[in-house]
Amino acid sequence: MTAMSTASSLYGLQDYVRDLEQVLDRRPALPVIVREASTAMKRLLASDRWLEDRCRQTCPDTYARHLLHRDRHNRFVVLALTWLPGQATPVHDHSCWGLMGLLENSLEEVHYERLDDGSRGDRAELRQGRSGMCAQGGVAWLLPPYEEIHRIGCVGSKPAISIHVYGRDLDAVNVFDPVTGKVSPMRIKYYSTECGKTPFVI
Repeated sequence: MTAMSTASSLYGLQDYVRDLEQVLDRRPALPVIVREASTAMKRLLASDRWLEDRCRQTCPDTYARHLLHRDRHNRFVVLALTWLPGQATPVHDHSCWGLMGLLENSLEEVHYERLDDGSRGDRAELRQGRSGMCAQGGVAWLLPPYEEIHRIGCVGSKPAISIHVYGRDLDAVNVFDPVTGKVSPMRIKYYSTECGKTPFVI
């Protein structure tokens, strides 16, 4: 920010929500949603001053999911996830489009390809695909049905904060064991001080 900049010029959460609402109002194809939401996400990641302190809280046992916004028409949610070094998700899916932007430091993302036809809900054959680091200011995306199974982890030595947008209220996912092929449905929660020592499952 330059000396001429003011707080009113900061692109923040409400600006991002407004822009995403306008995109979704047009009912475009999923690739268009992902592309335009990613472009706006990069603007949001340019500063972290809009993120409240309560949404920066970490959890010593697992990463924390802070709900930032739920669309009034249930078309999307925006979350802030906080990570301590060594914290990671299991391999999981989403059943919707999604974005992850790095607001602070970096995370590793590993994608998996599903090799079976998906006809069995309790079994899946996976193959590890592309992987890489998503660094501060970067945006990664998910696009069903072929680009939506992954795991994320904080493999560096510093805590990280990521901003996630999903095309539904992500309260349940499927968790995959790449070795045994077992698929397990799992409920997930948002972090809050009222949730106690185990604020969520995944």
